[in-house]
Amino acid sequence: MYKALLFDLDGTILHSISDITTALNVSLKTCGYNFSYDDDGTKKLIGMGARNIIARVFQNRPHTEEDFNQLLKVFSHNYKIHQGRQATPYEGVIFLLRELKNAGVKLFVASNKPDHLAKAIVARFFGEDIFDAVYGHEEGKPEKPDPYLVNHLLTTYHIAPNEALFIGDSDVDVATGHNSNLDVCLVTWGYGDYSNKLFKEATFVAQSISDLKKIVFA
Repeated sequence: MYKALLFDLDGTILHSISDITTALNVSLKTCGYNFSYDDDGTKKLIGMGARNIIARVFQNRPHTEEDFNQLLKVFSHNYKIHQGRQATPYEGVIFLLRELKNAGVKLFVASNKPDHLAKAIVARFFGEDIFDAVYGHEEGKPEKPDPYLVNHLLTTYHIAPNEALFIGDSDVDVATGHNSNLDVCLVTWGYGDYSNKLFKEATFVAQSISDLKKIVFA
């Protein structure tokens, strides 16, 4: 069994897509745009942080640098306001986390969500006694799939790469694990584009909490 498990947050342990959609649509309206997204559309935008969400919004749309920066600023503000309003932990996740905690496994969150927001929402939905630490993105530091965040976590807690498993729902998470020399478990209940190619790139694939439990307790 692995000594430590590193979890992505949104789409892996927390179902939060509607909060992101709401924050984005409010921001678009505030900035004067006449288009919006549903949850399925938002899923295609997320990955690698807020800046990349806005970059994908403007992809193939004429815009200035000022347009980009304004929408990013407004979205970041609204995301903080709407975070957690509709979100909920995936069914069975908390029970599994407590089982792992009781078994002595170290548990971490490694997310591209801004660090202060990641810490706040994990404390709100999972309490402060399950995870050994929660790491989000800090301004000026590389985002996943860069290995910076994971390597920093492993070094801080004296965990060797072969002792840890990265668990996430997207191609970004699979790449993060590989870039950090960790085994990766891809979960398919989240927001990723679940292709056969991605399945082959992951060390393990879990299509249910039951699958994930078998993998992490093996």
